[in-house]
Amino acid sequence: MTKEPESLRKSNDTLQAIRSNAENIIWPPVATGVAATLAALLHHFEESQWLPHDIITQRQYDQLAVLAVYAEKQSPYFRQRLEQTGARTQNIASPEGLRQLPILTRSDIQQAGDTLHCKEIPKSHMPVGEGKSSGSTGEPVTVRKTAINDLFWHANMMREHFWHHRDFSGRLLVMRSGIKAPTRQKGWGRAVDLLFSSGPTIGLPILLDIKELVKVLLEFKPQQLNIYPSTLDALITHCQKENISIEGVEHIWCISETLSSGLRQRAKEFFNASIEDDYSSNEIGIIALQCPDSGLYHVMSESVIVEVLDEEGNPCAEGQIGKILVTSLLNFATPLIRYDIGDYAERGGPCPCGRGLPTLKAIKGRTRNLVVKPDGSRHWPPLPRAIFLSKLRITQFQFIQHSLEDIEVRLVTDAKLTAAEEATLTEHVHQALGHPFNLRFIYFDGRLPLPPNGKFEDFICRI
Repeated sequence: MTKEPESLRKSNDTLQAIRSNAENIIWPPVATGVAATLAALLHHFEESQWLPHDIITQRQYDQLAVLAVYAEKQSPYFRQRLEQTGARTQNIASPEGLRQLPILTRSDIQQAGDTLHCKEIPKSHMPVGEGKSSGSTGEPVTVRKTAINDLFWHANMMREHFWHHRDFSGRLLVMRSGIKAPTRQKGWGRAVDLLFSSGPTIGLPILLDIKELVKVLLEFKPQQLNIYPSTLDALITHCQKENISIEGVEHIWCISETLSSGLRQRAKEFFNASIEDDYSSNEIGIIALQCPDSGLYHVMSESVIVEVLDEEGNPCAEGQIGKILVTSLLNFATPLIRYDIGDYAERGGPCPCGRGLPTLKAIKGRTRNLVVKPDGSRHWPPLPRAIFLSKLRITQFQFIQHSLEDIEVRLVTDAKLTAAEEATLTEHVHQALGHPFNLRFIYFDGRLPLPPNGKFEDFICRI
């Protein structure tokens, strides 16, 4: 039985049709220009996602071969990388061949400067803009991106909407960094508005006070909520404390920060809504989307290759946690090949949904989110579980490791913990971290302070 295209099914579910932008044509709709290109790409996505995994992989590396040949001619820095390693472009077009290339770090990008960029860019890829990382790693980078990169960003965004059956006619509230002041607009943004009519959107700054966010939610009554996990957590905590109900939210999709399973369940219960997540970066675009069937994260293989490597640089097996390297297959302005984005993930296996796109089981966070023990070993700190087992009423927490023996514990609580309660929490934290660190407790009112980029991390290692 032939599968119904997800874009068509989405249109039927919401009684919407693709918007016609041809003059004086309203039915059947005719898309032209960028809208037509986007619609055609989405049609391809509906077919390519069901291809067998080995065919998807082969097509990825065919595209990588084209990119590598172009980058060798146009990017002085990439050509130098090839010469230093003795790698040849014709040998890169396989998983084993790709691993011949050294890892591209943020520091490499900073030091390479303009020599990393391609001297000429295909005319059909113009115009060229910039993509800037948030700088949350302490090493901000700026890369050049083309109209093709923007097209695939929009297409992957639409794929996410289709997968999760979001109703474009609904009201959308967006809260993220980059929004400096509250804004209102008629549609959901360029990706959706190129093809569909969509409902109104309110954009809010990430540092807005939670009480003000609640006020807007109660007045605007959005069906769709786009938000950081830490803000979502603070929102639920405030509403539960003040006995406030938020009705009518159907979909919540999280961005930028790691979404824990505990917060996912908590949000689902409070809002009675679908909770969704994606994995993206400004310099790369959308890297992986949460599967609507299994909850695994499908890699957007039409635009990126994702490697998950262990400490020796070997591919991780299913269930192993490793460093993420991303290769952008379509950036002919700044070749980002084997780019160390700074994140760790758990590699997934074949998805029961039947899509051939590879999977990540969980996005774990950055290197600085690993605890370092005095013997030099590192591991992921299961702190949420330690907080849960302590059975203490802790509204928000953050651990900052300053040395091999000392950790600052930042807490938001209804009342300062007693000495006995601090001892109980200390015991559970020591068990979770695998070492009796010296814990220094500091208490905050309301909400823990956010960095300028608005991204919250519950554990930060500053060693």
